[in-house]
Amino acid sequence: MRKPLKILLFCEGSLERGFGHVGRCLALATELRDEHESKCIFVFRGNEAARNKICNAGFEVIEVSDFNSYKFTDEAAVVLDLLISLEEAFFANASAKNILICTIDDPTPNRLKSELAFYPPVPQVQELDWDNFSGELFCGWQYIPLRKEFTAIAGIESHKEESSIPKLLITAGGSDPAELTAKILQSLSSVKEPWHAKVIIGPMFKNLDRIKKIAVKLGDRVELISNVQNIARLMVQSDATVASFGITAYELATCRTPQLLLNLTDNHVRSASALHDTGAAISLGRYDLVTDQELIESLQKFISDAKLRAEMVSNAEKLDIGHGASNIATAIIKRLESRNIGDEK
Repeated sequence: MRKPLKILLFCEGSLERGFGHVGRCLALATELRDEHESKCIFVFRGNEAARNKICNAGFEVIEVSDFNSYKFTDEAAVVLDLLISLEEAFFANASAKNILICTIDDPTPNRLKSELAFYPPVPQVQELDWDNFSGELFCGWQYIPLRKEFTAIAGIESHKEESSIPKLLITAGGSDPAELTAKILQSLSSVKEPWHAKVIIGPMFKNLDRIKKIAVKLGDRVELISNVQNIARLMVQSDATVASFGITAYELATCRTPQLLLNLTDNHVRSASALHDTGAAISLGRYDLVTDQELIESLQKFISDAKLRAEMVSNAEKLDIGHGASNIATAIIKRLESRNIGDEK
């Protein structure tokens, strides 16, 4: 019986970074473990809440202050999901041990040292300098790693039926660093159309008292929820979502849930434009450039126009997002097998 392949996943999770990198690495690690019997270990830097998510999923965590300091032993592959450039010595050490280097949605020079690179079809990918890249590039909606609960939804024919009063979902990630939740709720108070909203409170929210005060003023139209066990089901049950762009946007597209997006950075604006152009989402641009009046008018249109939302459901269904973790895991294992890594390690 072949010894399980040892695969490392390098990622960060914190108030500043959010949980997106941890979430997609967990999706990939779960697929590698459950479907390919690989031993996945996280090399991690971040806070306790993010680390606990990894541990609760049953994975070993090696905490580091500097990713470059990690000493390779008998690993078969390394998956990098980082926004920082690693030193030349890191890649030289990996190469000396014949370790397969893979990257996920990587804007740094690390991608040029990788053998497999996986990206969503965002405009930034083609704008990057690939002159010194000798690996294989995978770019498409089919290479976005999502958790198993979303894989189960992908492929199911759309069955959304609108509620008489639109059910909204508001989600701004695990930390909401720009305090978008409060901004969205405040704007919703000026929307004339009837609505009901469930608001996801992340584990690292820093302005919960303010959110609760706004929610009290809005009364029974708002329900604050935390520790959601099945976010996919909640997304499917929602008629529309107002969200901060991130991996959540791809999860919503998998659930065929119409989404209105606010973006934290210019880079997020560019990435969100790919979904916007498909008609599966509406991106309003960078959050701090969206005036309160613009947000109110956008919410009013989004909530009142059932036909628009129906078209967004149909457009999202055409993308067929949801199998990215499986596709990436298969590509990694296939490459390792072609190199006879299983026999060497």
